[in-house]
Amino acid sequence: MVVFNGKLYSDQEFFIGVGNTALSFGHSVLEEIRIESGAVLFWEPHYLKIMASMRMLRIHIPMSFTPDFLEEIMKDALSKTTHLKNNAIAVFQAYPSEDNIAQTDYHISFRPLENLHLGQVSDTPFEIGLYKDFYIAHSLLSTLPTNYKLVERLAGVFSDENDFQSCFLLNEKKEVIGTHLGPLFVVSNGQIQTSPIDGGTQNSVFRKEILSLLSKDSEQEISEGVISPFSLQKADALFIFNPSKGFISVSKYRKKVYEQQEFVQAIALKFQHSIQLKTAN
Repeated sequence: MVVFNGKLYSDQEFFIGVGNTALSFGHSVLEEIRIESGAVLFWEPHYLKIMASMRMLRIHIPMSFTPDFLEEIMKDALSKTTHLKNNAIAVFQAYPSEDNIAQTDYHISFRPLENLHLGQVSDTPFEIGLYKDFYIAHSLLSTLPTNYKLVERLAGVFSDENDFQSCFLLNEKKEVIGTHLGPLFVVSNGQIQTSPIDGGTQNSVFRKEILSLLSKDSEQEISEGVISPFSLQKADALFIFNPSKGFISVSKYRKKVYEQQEFVQAIALKFQHSIQLKTAN
């Protein structure tokens, strides 16, 4: 099922016109939201991020866009998408109307979760490569949740062509800013490091929540700093977070083999526990 401007359509009925501003110009906010057992995870920070991004991208915010309205319409649509059993990634997208840029259209679609339990980390080998054909711009726009994902998509194609499970992304300074699946965390010498937002890293809600958890609960020192491609082979462990797949423990990059999956598993369990405490309240 797809929600378009508050109305529910089947996947077969829903149609985006050729003049759609998101399709034609990439002018939209696109936020991926994880829903488990009908509960929208971290809805308040997701909502605030959507509103702030719409303002920065000069997309009119309708009066109806209240937190309660958007949350309820997501839950209602998902409950009617019975095959997903109230577990899904909700993809919220808002964009200027093709008929009047002072008005806003939006739609919400759903796709299945690839990992139903955030506390579980797959032990399937996960090899990662380095994508360097094109770079992510070192700018504020790169940090916003938009539908412009060309470099990420190309990195995904490159991964498939070379039998990798993902690829590191670089900005124009050739600094590692994450992966095509989500933010990267580097574990080395008792420290967990991730790339800074001002380098072009996607400023995702889950990234913020993981950093918040680690800063409170981890025995490791947490930092945001420039990550060089050369430092990755010296790391003790690498892990990625994807809203659908959850925590991903990287097992190999070039000749380096990482063997600290238990460490990543422990972080995943702590994160799942913190979510359970929040949803219980």
